[in-house]
Amino acid sequence: MRPQPFTYAAVAAALAVGGALMAGGEPANAANSAANSAANSVAHPAASSTAPAAVATPPAPAASAHDQAVALPTVQSDMKRGTSFPYKRLNELLSKLRTEGEGLFVSRFVLTDAKDSDKPPPAGTKLALMSAEDYIPIPLDAKGTFDLPTFPAERAKDMDFGTNAAKGDLGVRLSIDLATSPEMLDMGTVRRVVVVGQRLRTELLPWYVRWMFPQIEGVIACSDQPQWTLDWTEDGQRWRLPLPADAQQREPETPKGKPSRACTVLTGQEQWPDAALFQPPPGANTKLYVKLRNARAS
Repeated sequence: MRPQPFTYAAVAAALAVGGALMAGGEPANAANSAANSAANSVAHPAASSTAPAAVATPPAPAASAHDQAVALPTVQSDMKRGTSFPYKRLNELLSKLRTEGEGLFVSRFVLTDAKDSDKPPPAGTKLALMSAEDYIPIPLDAKGTFDLPTFPAERAKDMDFGTNAAKGDLGVRLSIDLATSPEMLDMGTVRRVVVVGQRLRTELLPWYVRWMFPQIEGVIACSDQPQWTLDWTEDGQRWRLPLPADAQQREPETPKGKPSRACTVLTGQEQWPDAALFQPPPGANTKLYVKLRNARAS
């Protein structure tokens, strides 16, 4: 799958926060109290003529709101919300994949350089999901790999991707991987992968997100050594069938211009029973991929 570049808003969002800290108190009441005290001292003079006259202390002038305003610093964010690809569509795809995929599939996202899908994003790149109510940071590993959460449709409808990268600098690659390990793969699982993948795409996913979920045609297994077999028992007899390498099939994650490891392909149309268990060569670092129609599984 070719990387889908993000498009971002041209201007960074800035949030200015201002406010005034208003002192408590009631200046009018204080002035009235002082006036009453002065009146009482005139109406009731001191008993001794030699005693010093009491002098009323005038109330301090009330501070104005302008004098007491405290300007808070402006807070700026370097994260920019995207505008070309609302998250609600991807949220819908991931929700269907996780609820209707029968546990067969996992999604994997990789953030890349926009011009080179094999190159990770620049160091310090940040990614988040943003809306008027939410700011959800998305952790990235050193290779740019990340996972995405799902939300109720109402919460996700106004979400966008946000990043601190310049417009046009990033791409994203989506892979649909298998949740099954090589040692647990059997022909029954291969057939379920094909059937459920086709049902997801043609029956469960809305037409506007089907382009993100390609047609699945089988399972690819790639290893350091091409020594795979299928093992099963039938009528009390144990069978072992060597699997051939497919010379036309490159490992999906092979970098451009590099030789591929050996791979074999299972489509589910083979005549072998569901119980036939895939046996990868020991210590050969075998990895499974979904086989896509007329496309690389990456």
